[in-house]
This record gives sequence, structure tokens and C-alpha cells, in this order.
Amino acid sequence: MRTSRQERNRPRTRIGRLFVAAVLLTAVQAVSATTFMSVEPIPNRDIVGQENLTLLRSIGYPSLERWSNLLLSKCLVVETVIEALTTHGAITSVTNANTRFVVAAGGFEGATNPSYVFTVQDSGPGAASMRDVNVLDNALGYVLNQGGTAHFSADNAKAYAFVLDYAVVTFLGTLSGDEARQFFERLGTIDAALFSGLFAGFTQVDFANSSTNNSMLFLQPAVTKQRFISGLASAVETEPRATYFPLKNSGAPTTARAGIAFPGNDWLTFPAGDQYLANIGGTPQLVAELAILRQQHLTAVANLLKAIVQNRVEAYLKNGFRCPN
Repeated sequence: MRTSRQERNRPRTRIGRLFVAAVLLTAVQAVSATTFMSVEPIPNRDIVGQENLTLLRSIGYPSLERWSNLLLSKCLVVETVIEALTTHGAITSVTNANTRFVVAAGGFEGATNPSYVFTVQDSGPGAASMRDVNVLDNALGYVLNQGGTAHFSADNAKAYAFVLDYAVVTFLGTLSGDEARQFFERLGTIDAALFSGLFAGFTQVDFANSSTNNSMLFLQPAVTKQRFISGLASAVETEPRATYFPLKNSGAPTTARAGIAFPGNDWLTFPAGDQYLANIGGTPQLVAELAILRQQHLTAVANLLKAIVQNRVEAYLKNGFRCPN
């Protein structure tokens, strides 16, 4: 972790003008209790190896996003996990009414990948239970061969196991995953520790009930709170469409606190995914079904790698993609 501290003298005028917008965001957020969840379909390095992970990333974010959308829309990779968990009684409260998911961007320690980002209503009538959120996150981490996932509540700092400071950058209009990637990289030119440093990252979310995932929620990485605020606010000043949340009464940028959990599995120590499976529970039949879905995901990854090696990614994504059986 870097110990130097950056102090930046930057204009506050624009941030000050956005104070009213921040107050409105706070008001909307106060009546809405939401958990966000982020799980990548790009597998963990310990499963596919660094060489294959580098190959996957070599095709660029837009192509990886197309592949992720094909898995989601054609192969129903998320729906089949929810269906299996529900059928076998491992979850009971996750429904189409309280849970939505899209392909959006997730950045971590210098890399941005497409992720399946969930917006889950976690309180009030018809809400999904926090227990079920945890089970679903672990199941998706297992099926999608992740080393770690995350789910967090920006409304309730006590919702999950850990508490971290966060800030949100919201863009006027829509925000593509590749635009989020570009902003993350721009942040790295202002302070590398906020881009490639320990625990640096973001999730592209629909903050405060936005109709699109046009916000980037940044959890404080392994830097001081003031350094985190200063660097991120400076990056916002470079983007005319961006606004910063939260702000103090004076209009100065600050942070809020989120409750967060980090399910994960050490695949080198637990190659069968035991750390995920222990948090899923359920019947042997459920475990067998999830294992089949996990293998199908690995087959889809292998098919994409084959297309990369053969230099036919565009043709594969356009006409050659098939869901593994």
C-alpha cells in the first residue's frame, strides 16, 4: 500500500452547483432499500491460468461484453442458477419482481470486465431476504468459477459482514460499460492507487432507482479516506456529464458507508468449490445440478478461447456462438 498522500487544489465550483442534485439523490435513496451484487463471467486465473486469462482480456471490453450478454440472454446462465436454487428450496424469496440483472462493468485493481450486476429489493413487502442474496451470490460465484464476488447495500451499513466507505459518480443520460472502463482508467491518471492499487475498483449500478445503470459506485480502496475523495472528485471535474455523491452541506465531497460481503473460494486449496458450497447448502441433487452448470460455463469459456486462438472472434460472436449442453 502506498503511504504518500495527495493533496489537490481543484476548483469546487462545479461540485458545489451539484449540491441540490445530491440532496435529491439522498431523498430517493432514503425510501429505497437496495442490495447490489456483482459477479463476473470471466473465470478466475486459478482455474484457467494466467495465459488464458490474458487471452480472454486481449479481445477487449466490447467483445467480452457481447459474449457475456450471449451467455445471459441465450444460455440463461443466471436464470438457470436461480431456478435450480428455487426448485430445491435453497432460496425462496428471489423473484422477477424484486430482482433484476444486466451486463454492466466492474473494475478491480486495474482491470475492467463485464459483470452480471444485480439490483435487489431487500426490504419491504415482497423483498428478497439477505440470506437468499448471500446464497445466490455464492451459487453464482461457484457456477461462474469466480475467486470472489461481492454484494453490498448502499442504504444499510449494517446489512452485511463488513462496512466500507463509498462514493458514487453518476453520468447524465446513459453510461456504457466501455465508457465506465475509460473513466476508471482516467481516474488512474489522477491517482494510480485508485485504479490499480490494493482493493481499487467500482461497480456500474443503477444508483437511487435510476432507469439505467449510469452510476459507478466506488468502494474506498487501501488509501486514506481523504485521498480517495480527493482523487475521485478530481476525476469528476474532468467529465462534464459526471456528478459526485455524497456531498456535505457545504457542497464539499465526502463519503457514505455501505454494508458489504465478499463471498469467495480459494480454488487452489478447494478445487471443488467447497467454500462456496458450504454457504449454499441444499440437497445433493442441487449440488449436482450446479456442478453441471459450472462445467457448462467452463465449456463456454473454452469455446471463446478457441475462437481467439483461431482469430475468428467476430465471426464466433456473430454467428458461431452456441450454448453448451
